[in-house]
Amino acid sequence: MANEFENIEEDFPEQKTATVPGVTDENSSDMIAASAAGTTYDWTTAPDTVKAPPRKDLNDKTVTIKKADIILPPFSKPWEKTRDKTKDFKYCGFKLYYDLEGQQEFYSGVRVFKVVDDKKNEKYSPPSIPRDRQNQASQLLGKYADFKKKDINEVSLREFMGFLNSQPKAVIKTETVKNPTNGETIQKNMISKFV
Repeated sequence: MANEFENIEEDFPEQKTATVPGVTDENSSDMIAASAAGTTYDWTTAPDTVKAPPRKDLNDKTVTIKKADIILPPFSKPWEKTRDKTKDFKYCGFKLYYDLEGQQEFYSGVRVFKVVDDKKNEKYSPPSIPRDRQNQASQLLGKYADFKKKDINEVSLREFMGFLNSQPKAVIKTETVKNPTNGETIQKNMISKFV
């Protein structure tokens, strides 16, 4: 069955690194959203392959996470409204690379919000993950918080991404999920716990 995110790199042929608030470079105060291509947030290494390998069942296997990327959406992607219609957002790609058989998995739920600066330029907020454990990214963040014995609200995105990029070990559980774009049922290799 098709995975809505399998060919995502084909949609982002020219990856660039977004500027990060808090870095001392003079252009780093805002994340640039003007590129037609997507950008990778904070992590400068792009995927080695153009297309993900066919998904293999990793149920109950222990893997090492080789790296994790958050891929900002292209500027041309339309904004969506939050449920309460008060904010505009776009979904980001959130991809984990496992060490077994080149497997990769996308986790849904990471978003950026529209920020308009004093010159009326649209920018992206830093990516965010809800703290309610309702979507895939939020559930993963919750598993990390549980592993570290922390409240989920105490975990910053920088800490979480730093951990995922430190080559931690995790146990995989194959889950059946519905593809939101086409309604197909697919199997995903999701992290059940960190070890």
